[in-house]
Amino acid sequence: MTTESTASRTAFSPDTASTRLHRALRVRLCEGDFTPGEVISIRRIAAQYGTGTMPAREAIRWLVTEGALIFSDSRKIIVPELSHDRFHEILFARKNLETEVSRQAFDNIGATDIEALERIDEQINDAIAQGDLVSYMRGNYQFHFHIYRLSQSQVLLPLVEILWLQYGPSMRYICTRWGASSIADDYHREVTQALRRGDLASFCEAIAADIEQGMLLLE
Repeated sequence: MTTESTASRTAFSPDTASTRLHRALRVRLCEGDFTPGEVISIRRIAAQYGTGTMPAREAIRWLVTEGALIFSDSRKIIVPELSHDRFHEILFARKNLETEVSRQAFDNIGATDIEALERIDEQINDAIAQGDLVSYMRGNYQFHFHIYRLSQSQVLLPLVEILWLQYGPSMRYICTRWGASSIADDYHREVTQALRRGDLASFCEAIAADIEQGMLLLE
């Protein structure tokens, strides 16, 4: 399973330092490696990834156009802080788009994929038990996008990825605030059980329920 984005712009871009860095930063944002309000330093990013400042600047500006980062003034780039209403709206959009992407992926999910999802879910459960939010966020992203990429959607998948770019940092903040107990009841087991039964309706219902759990944290 790859962690690279399949968004159309990335997929059809040349393999350059800036596109590789853009893909890496996208994954980190989706996994919650950055926090709302965090200042992003072009020089620090360039140093972390061993690139020049020009590729780092291009990758970060690309993320700004996707809404993952914003300019707080002419010289500062930050991870945006989402309001309660906007975060709720993102989760609402996720529920609808991701359920449809999952439906499109269903026929492409084979036995090896189900086994991979079950392994990821075990790692997620271990992370929850240990209160390891970093590993939880990483595993949750991997679980969902293992499914979504199998849809091979060129329209909906890029939209889902953009929603996750905005969702990841704020969800990490919420999980950090409420602790491991806030994420104890995910629906990943129901997802894999439905896949083993070949039950499309229950599979999509479990995906939707898993996303709704995030909405309940906002109430």
